[in-house]
Amino acid sequence: MQSTAIGRRFRPSAGTIALHVEDVPAARALLEARGVTFADTIDTGACHMAHFSDPDGNELLLHHRYAP
Repeated sequence: MQSTAIGRRFRPSAGTIALHVEDVPAARALLEARGVTFADTIDTGACHMAHFSDPDGNELLLHHRYAP
């Protein structure tokens, strides 16, 4: 979406957008091969998460819940 097309100024999202993947390390490796830079992968005891930002500064993360 072009923010200016609707009379607004662009601002990165204030919240993190989670993207569900089946395999966080594999998805991370694929994106890293394409130039994406990640923070550490986190294992919370219930899920794996890998945080990164898109070129516009929006916070994103790869997510997979492995615990019931």
